[in-house]
Amino acid sequence: MKRIFVAAALVASASAFAGDVGVSIGVGQPGFHGRIDIGNAPPPQLIYTQPVVVEPIPANATPVYLYVPPYEAKNWHRYCHKYAACAAPVYFVQQEWYENVYAPRVRHAAQPMAQVFYAHDIHGDVVRANVIRAHDVHAENVHARVVYRARGDDSKEGEDVDARAVSASEIVAHDIHARVVEADTLYVHDLHTGR
Repeated sequence: MKRIFVAAALVASASAFAGDVGVSIGVGQPGFHGRIDIGNAPPPQLIYTQPVVVEPIPANATPVYLYVPPYEAKNWHRYCHKYAACAAPVYFVQQEWYENVYAPRVRHAAQPMAQVFYAHDIHGDVVRANVIRAHDVHAENVHARVVYRARGDDSKEGEDVDARAVSASEIVAHDIHARVVEADTLYVHDLHTGR
């Protein structure tokens, strides 16, 4: 009898701990609903052109952008407390815009940047790094705080890279072919630019 009681107590305590476990879903992840920061994202497609207001707000209140299920937007007075947005002008973004424009941008921005990138050739529209070491850079635009022209450094490490965008803290490459190259520091043998 004692064993059954102890077993029942263990099961009850385990289920109590399981109830305390919280799951956090971040912006851009499937299943997320909540506030979003528009920042420099393309203008959102909105469910309603005018902000929805539940409680009186000051004239200079900052609008809030939310991604919520359609039934919550339609009955906002019932759900505004869930998002702590009853006393704010609220714009609801459309699901299609959130899933196809905003969420992919957030997921891409959250990807960690490679610390060091070694390549023989890099072909891309945009190449970004804190430090780039390359033999040749062919680019329409080069953005760098410092550009070093290293004569005679013909180091050939890595493979060819063809991409629209390459980002890294440091890039070591023989050739970079890109529309845009951005770096804090750029070490290069030859620099060929459109400008």
